Amino acid sequence: MSPLSYGLWLGVAFGVMSCCAYTAAAVAQRRLAVRVPEPLTGGHQIGALLRHPLWWISLVFNGGRAGFQVAAVSFAPLTVVQPLGVLVLVLGIPWSARLAHRRVSRAEWWGAAYTMVALGVLLAVTVTGDHGGVLSYGDSVLVGVGAVVLLGAVAWVAGRVPSRAWRSYLLAGAAGVAFGVSAATVKTAVGAFGEGVLAGLTHPSSPATAVIAVFGLLLAQAAYQGMDLGAPLGITTLANPVAAAVVGVALMGETYAGGWLGGVVAVGCALVAAHGIRLLTVASTEEVEAVPPGTRGT
Repeated sequence: MSPLSYGLWLGVAFGVMSCCAYTAAAVAQRRLAVRVPEPLTGGHQIGALLRHPLWWISLVFNGGRAGFQVAAVSFAPLTVVQPLGVLVLVLGIPWSARLAHRRVSRAEWWGAAYTMVALGVLLAVTVTGDHGGVLSYGDSVLVGVGAVVLLGAVAWVAGRVPSRAWRSYLLAGAAGVAFGVSAATVKTAVGAFGEGVLAGLTHPSSPATAVIAVFGLLLAQAAYQGMDLGAPLGITTLANPVAAAVVGVALMGETYAGGWLGGVVAVGCALVAAHGIRLLTVASTEEVEAVPPGTRGT
């Protein structure tokens, strides 16, 4: 086996491990949402999350996901690693259903299939090339402040949306944006630390990564409150690479690989994914409404 193919397969292996860790984190967060079902709008609910072991378990798995993802893109191009993200839906939906002692519904299977196919095609034809640099000092400040303001605004709006489904949509999308942007800032931070510990600690990408990542975890947790795993996880999985690609093309010198044809395919895939997420949402809403209110925290 040539060194190139060895590195490629090693990158794929790390990518699969990252998906498994992310799936475990998402399932833990969904189980935590069952135990703390109230919307995360006050300090009491946040405190309840921080006191629950499942929150810290999800943090460990999310940390593993981030580490495996960094290793994956070190050995394989984004065009190979990013499409592996569809495995999160393949693993997460039946896993979550099994822990809830129920079967995966037909609507969920179809919804997952539509979403996975759409996301796989979307990433295969429209992801950025594997060339590019890092964020400049000024762009790191711009991205960090801009992301925090955007995420805070979306969270504020979501907290005032009466529909449980749309609240979950907004929060899950914001979480995906947070994870995608933090991928760009962490890449920049790693480069800064390569110039020395002091340079890394004082570079704005380092605190931006920490703040945005924590914001993303809380947004993802809030997206699972009152919804099953499928719909919010599908939206987060879709928004993550899109946000990373936008930052990469706009500010990091990466190139858009899709061209005009990729743009047309992207629109079509977005419509198919929207249909799949709608099916997942219908299944999620029916399952939540079927549970008596007094038993949701058990």
